[in-house]
Amino acid sequence: MKTIFGIIEKEKRPDKKFMFIKVLAEYENYQLTEVKNPTIDYPSEGEVMWSPVPDGINVGKLGFYTIEERIDDYASKPIYSKYLVNQEIVDLRYYEIVKIPFSLVQNKEITYLIQNGFDAPQQFTSEILLLTTDNFLIGPYRPKQTKELKWVADFNDDRLLEIRQNNMDMVKYYDKNVGTFRYFTSTMLLDTVEDYLDCATNERIIRYALKTLKDEKHVQDISRKVINQLSDLVSELPSEIRYERITRAIELLTKYKVEQEDIAHFEQELLQYPAIQDKIQELLEEKLVIERKKIENENKKIINETQQLRREKEQLLATINKIKQQIRESEENLKKADEALEQKLKDMKHNIFQTLTDLIPFTSLGLNISHNDSNYRNDSQWIVKETAETIIYDDVSSLVKSLVKNLSMINIEEKQALLIAKTTLGAILFRKPIIFKGNFSFEISQVIGWTISGNDHLTIFPDIKNFSNQALISSFSNYMRLDYIKSVHLCQIENSSAELYLPSFLDYWKVSIEESLPELILISIKDYNELTDSFIQKLQFVPIIDTDKMIINSDIRTLRKNYSLMFGSIPSHPFIEDVLLKKKSSEFSNFLEVVQEVIPFAQHRDSFKKWFRLLEDESLDEDVVSIWVVKVLLQPYISNEQTEKILEELYVESIVV
Repeated sequence: MKTIFGIIEKEKRPDKKFMFIKVLAEYENYQLTEVKNPTIDYPSEGEVMWSPVPDGINVGKLGFYTIEERIDDYASKPIYSKYLVNQEIVDLRYYEIVKIPFSLVQNKEITYLIQNGFDAPQQFTSEILLLTTDNFLIGPYRPKQTKELKWVADFNDDRLLEIRQNNMDMVKYYDKNVGTFRYFTSTMLLDTVEDYLDCATNERIIRYALKTLKDEKHVQDISRKVINQLSDLVSELPSEIRYERITRAIELLTKYKVEQEDIAHFEQELLQYPAIQDKIQELLEEKLVIERKKIENENKKIINETQQLRREKEQLLATINKIKQQIRESEENLKKADEALEQKLKDMKHNIFQTLTDLIPFTSLGLNISHNDSNYRNDSQWIVKETAETIIYDDVSSLVKSLVKNLSMINIEEKQALLIAKTTLGAILFRKPIIFKGNFSFEISQVIGWTISGNDHLTIFPDIKNFSNQALISSFSNYMRLDYIKSVHLCQIENSSAELYLPSFLDYWKVSIEESLPELILISIKDYNELTDSFIQKLQFVPIIDTDKMIINSDIRTLRKNYSLMFGSIPSHPFIEDVLLKKKSSEFSNFLEVVQEVIPFAQHRDSFKKWFRLLEDESLDEDVVSIWVVKVLLQPYISNEQTEKILEELYVESIVV
């Protein structure tokens, strides 16, 4: 036999004298334990049957009952309750917990709620505890319902309610009869009382004060004895409550126009309490703040001038420190560049190009290499230009399809191929170079150049020794048609001094309208760690794509020999129309909000909005575009911690691009 706590949910059936009690909890050792699997522990519907039912029992009744397992035909007829009520126990108690929309610091609102009542659809048959939003329990106390159907406290006007931290186990129940959740707990309040809520009314607080004053014939002659009597009225209370009541009595008595001398007696009494001394200190500090502000206002001009001079001094010191840091970084970078160049010169010596010519079978690839040895050595370039039959694309859409097809031939996954293709279009539209790094950077760059520019694609291996921007620009005279998209592929720049010259050339290229310059610049870097940090930062937000994370068939030589790769070109005018950027982005606002929480981003807003408009495609998920932008356009230029935080905020940890 065991004891349960439950509620009657169902009506009596007209032809039978029984009801079903919904089991909410089991009762043992003065504690309520919520039933986690009611339909399993109390088949068949988490209920027990009560029969016969005493008169006057209605739906919604809460109570404790002892129950015992049926030994009749339950097994053969499992549709009935497995248990029967033995008897109701009327001397056990519980508390109902009521959640209120106030924190403990809102004590005035809570006191008002207790004194004036609150709305609740259920009928309270026990004492209640109020649960604040900051997890404190107030009470218990018994409520009663007024004629206005408000639940007010059923106690006198001089009650203190206990305040505890809520560490109790609660039984949660959705009462379908009233349409709300209800919460119950046992009466074992084991936690220490942390404070008290004073529910005394104003009338109660000043009642004895007025009575004592009334007994004196002359209000002005209030004796010390009278003051002591007034203090004794609340001597049984905690000191903090005593202080608060005397303070309120003073405030209320002033409304009745008691003489100022009498009020002084109360104030003298208050000075005995540490809380009042703390309040005095607080008021003094407030006064000091006011006086300080007054002095500041009177001398505002001098103070502002002083603050301005301090700010200027701080700015000058910061500028000096910044310049010193830049000088140190420049010296370090120059030293690194000199050391790297010297080492590369030793490694490559002076026969790099002849060695590569001997080792790589370019003739079998169908590539034409200039054999004018003196010419290419003077120009410090190894320039490769191919000739093959090309197709002409009608529009940008056809170009994208060809790019995706050619990239798919080297086993790049289709969605990644589409993102690479659209990023390449962005490089043309936004006049930015595109960098591929990793073991397959050369192959991808070549495939893109052949697909877009065909015979107007140049492949250049910068000379380690004598590379210059003038030599680079002179190579563009090899272009045949100026009205078609032209591209150049700078290979393995980490093995040359190109990184020293490229930033200045790219600055010129971005603003130049010279038709002989290429519309697309591809840069391939196999050993990314060989580049200096300053070179990367000078190319801020240039797309950098890691080819090591892509599955690539690097045998482009066979694909070219079999004419499998599409070798084509497209006129320049479709890009001038810029139609790709007229659509709206559905994901950019979310991306911008996340990124701005991690790094300053306002000045880059418009350029990244264009990237989103270009990259978004109905065949790509929005999250895939966001992750691509972060990893290709942001990650190379910010710290790993910032990148991880942005990706985490975008909820893309499990997506692999």
